[in-house]
Amino acid sequence: MMTKTNKITRWVICAAFFTLHSSLFISCVDTVILPDNKTVDDDFWQKKTEVDAVVATAYAQLRNAVAVRNMIVWGDFRSDELVITNSLPATASFYNDLQQIYSHNIVPENAFTEWHPFYSAINYCNLVLEKAESVISVDPDYMQGDYEANKAQVLALRALCYFYLSRVFHDVPVTQGAYMNSSDDMNIGQVSPAEVLDMCINDLQEASKYAVSGSTYGDWRDKGYLNQDGINALLADIYLWRASVNRDASDYQACVDCCDKVIKAKKEAYEQTPAFRRLGGDAVKKDYYLSENSDMYNNLFGQAGQNADESIFELQFKLSGNGSNTGLDQMYYRYENKTGNSYGYLKASGVFATIDETNSGKSIWFNTVDQRLFEYLYDANGTVDQYGLRKYVALATAGSSGTAQSNPSGSRTNAMNRNWIFYRLTDVMLMKAEALVQLYDLNGKSATDTRNEDAFNICKFVNDRAITNTGKSISYVVYKDKMESLVLEERARELCFEGKRWYDLMRYNYRHTSTPADLTKKLSEGYGTVSDEFYELALRKYTVPAAMKAKMRDERYLYMPINQDEVEINTSLVQNSAYKSTKTKK
Repeated sequence: MMTKTNKITRWVICAAFFTLHSSLFISCVDTVILPDNKTVDDDFWQKKTEVDAVVATAYAQLRNAVAVRNMIVWGDFRSDELVITNSLPATASFYNDLQQIYSHNIVPENAFTEWHPFYSAINYCNLVLEKAESVISVDPDYMQGDYEANKAQVLALRALCYFYLSRVFHDVPVTQGAYMNSSDDMNIGQVSPAEVLDMCINDLQEASKYAVSGSTYGDWRDKGYLNQDGINALLADIYLWRASVNRDASDYQACVDCCDKVIKAKKEAYEQTPAFRRLGGDAVKKDYYLSENSDMYNNLFGQAGQNADESIFELQFKLSGNGSNTGLDQMYYRYENKTGNSYGYLKASGVFATIDETNSGKSIWFNTVDQRLFEYLYDANGTVDQYGLRKYVALATAGSSGTAQSNPSGSRTNAMNRNWIFYRLTDVMLMKAEALVQLYDLNGKSATDTRNEDAFNICKFVNDRAITNTGKSISYVVYKDKMESLVLEERARELCFEGKRWYDLMRYNYRHTSTPADLTKKLSEGYGTVSDEFYELALRKYTVPAAMKAKMRDERYLYMPINQDEVEINTSLVQNSAYKSTKTKK
């Protein structure tokens, strides 16, 4: 049984150094956030391969089932996208934890408040930053350029982890360096989101100086590592988040600029290939190169695909030796990872599985020929309350017929090794569209400002890729006065079940509250309101939304509590005051 002494802040690392081939360095130490004893020893930092192994291990922390499960719950289940599978037995491991979140009765002991994979990744990143440069002087194969490439990787990955933590918990600890010894002082307090975001942006700008391009290697590393495209996509996401909270035009423009860098790089990389290979078979130059409708699912999510041309950054599970994506398996496919289970913990709500041709707000789908509905969900557009997920789960495309497929129990693979996609091109395109709409609004909706229409054209390009009947294409005339809603809905249609929706709704909320939020304040120093517009969307999966609204009284409830074990061990942490522990005080 793990004691509190060796569970400090639960930043536990069982160090298994994946070289991302089949060789492993294995030495598990169940202590604080300490890395393997071997990596602390200066004798370890002698070779280029050893540095590369630690960088790979930093990425591997996010392949932890806890990390993937949490990213799904934090980003999808908390939103209007997902509900608990109604046939899930009460004995299932996470049944009570999910019920708490669904009913907005979360306690700090909830399993989905655990953040240790993210801090484990951060600690390995810090370890590389402190130790790797010394290897230049002892290994002639490890040169300055190698160190700079490693530095870019870990700065970017660390920023990704902190960005997640800040969006989920609001106020989080920022470690000052790598923890290597049990005597290190780990009682550090939280900092405000403003400080975290500033640090992330600074790190990413530094990483960008050394990062390789998005098509450097010609193999899985172009999508499995955070390169220039991944860094710019993450920067765009951070700027968009900060702009939405602060309602700041300069950050919206910074988001657009970062998106443009990614879009330009993806376009140039594609057009410079010997032939316009797998995408756009007509060989006609386009603003954006996306998989054709018939290839989209297989390229991005199917058994034979992943690391598609339009993808930017993915957690590499399909790579030999990396194991199954257990967290995804549990949430979307088999709740206990058992062959006999024919469903996951979660299914889609009716909002994300039925068609509302009147576009009244009861569903995100309004078009009967949107292929994504049938690619992403089993038994789509039926009359039940919840629907099985196809995205990531199905082995191959549903076909171009635009008709629903039933869940083929038993015919799917038991080796759930799908990569988890963090960023892909359509995500970046729609981030740009969201920022353009806000810039148009902040500019007073000037008649000479084309940004609103530019945003529409991006949405149309993404939407058209999924439409099997060109006569059903969306029209600017219909949407010109409600572009914010169109972008939000198009992101939901394109990116559902990819861990994006809750953060999209959070940005939407911050733009609509009566008083702007203050990122420089921790929740213990003050908190804001929640907008009615947010409630209307985020709670529409509930039969009685008003009951849920009464439990989400202010901004504090948009964030998760800190795990109770963390609070008890790290005495400098301040719990989100919206949540109370169920533990009996001694």
